[in-house]
Amino acid sequence: MKQGFLFSATQQVASKIARPTVSLTLAVLLSLSAGSTLAESKIYTWTDAEGTVHYGDRPPRDTQSEEVSIRGQRQAAVEVSAAQLNGTWFGRGPNGGETRIRIQENGAIRFTQTRPDQSIYTYQGIWRLEDRTLSVITEFIEEGGGGTGMQRSVEPVQLTYTFTSFNPESFTLRSQGEDINVSLVN
Repeated sequence: MKQGFLFSATQQVASKIARPTVSLTLAVLLSLSAGSTLAESKIYTWTDAEGTVHYGDRPPRDTQSEEVSIRGQRQAAVEVSAAQLNGTWFGRGPNGGETRIRIQENGAIRFTQTRPDQSIYTYQGIWRLEDRTLSVITEFIEEGGGGTGMQRSVEPVQLTYTFTSFNPESFTLRSQGEDINVSLVN
């Protein structure tokens, strides 16, 4: 009898511990997946022989599982071709600034942005494309508007941009929450 009581008490404690863990796991899964690209993947839930609830994209074959409904916006997949990046790209920002990007096949890049206050942000460096992320290793120069001088980075800086749209004629890059829209000039 004591053995049954001990098992029952252990099971009760385990279920009290498992509930917050399951809730926390579900909350983490939902928060991570809500803002990210879900592509065609699905999330399933199932309960194992010990009563533990699991979440994942591949439930065991011999277990009954249910698909979890996740609400959120799906981002369309953006495919970027490195060969189609070569050229000079130009765009105007909503605040009146201008952006000119020169991307070369040999890995060189030159970026110039004129801001509405007439300050100029320029860098040149090397670029690498990985999926939809453009990484640039550079040294930057910033010239202040109205003759306020020039600043230069002392050490190389890595900049990261994410393509949010791309076609051979135009693309949009996002960096630090700001979009840069440009079109091919040549």
